[in-house]
Amino acid sequence: MVQQERQTIHRITSRSNLRVKGLLEKRDNYYFFEGEKLVEDILRKRMKVNILVIHETKEKQLSISAGNVKETWYVNDSVLKKLSSLKETPDFIAVLELQEKHIDFRRVKVIIALDSIQDPANAGTVFRCAAAFGMDAVVFCGACVKPTNPKFLRAAQNAFFETQFQHFETIEELVGKAEKAGLNIYLTSSHHIPGAVGTLEPAEVRFPCLVLFGNEGQGLPGEYFRRYPALRVSQTDKVESLNIGVSACIIMHELRKLLLPTPRSGAVAQKE
Repeated sequence: MVQQERQTIHRITSRSNLRVKGLLEKRDNYYFFEGEKLVEDILRKRMKVNILVIHETKEKQLSISAGNVKETWYVNDSVLKKLSSLKETPDFIAVLELQEKHIDFRRVKVIIALDSIQDPANAGTVFRCAAAFGMDAVVFCGACVKPTNPKFLRAAQNAFFETQFQHFETIEELVGKAEKAGLNIYLTSSHHIPGAVGTLEPAEVRFPCLVLFGNEGQGLPGEYFRRYPALRVSQTDKVESLNIGVSACIIMHELRKLLLPTPRSGAVAQKE
């Protein structure tokens, strides 16, 4: 490994080290990305890394740019286990302090919003699918899982770097901004809501739009179904409802098909 002059290097052998304790006390303020592949992706993207943690036996395995890594810690098994949230302790952890970017509602086609989603794996799956299907942004609303949650980051993987995200305190704040920007607003629900204005198939969506997904147990507040239509995912009656991660990915897949350019009529595919 090539060391750079301005890079700060620490060799830490104790779990009670003050630097380790200080980092863990502020864990909610940082994003911990664990595992060789994910860390390599971060370094390849030349992202700003606050702390790069490396097992002491893997010192020469990564090529590090000093301009993008503030500190590098070489640590033993004990310290890695203290820092890691995984059952199998990784050899590499990249610790980043990322800032959410304010979404420009005037320049989007689709925003996916999660209101008070509690399961980090669900939220991470939605985030990963949003990147896969080309959604412009994901919004965390209300008492939603924090994007710094380790289980969320494991589910989202490197898709987390490909999609904008922002947090809104309330749904009303979010829909107010969306309406002002001229977005069509759609809700989702696993059951019929009395007094709802109606339901639509995903194929009937008009762009640009905001699609809202509610809490796993409570769903979205009933009052919003009297203001905005809900999207329906056709399914048999053998299952009461779909997991939010699954239903969100189905809807995003359908929206992706609508956003793709339509082939010109009469065009014939040529065989190679």
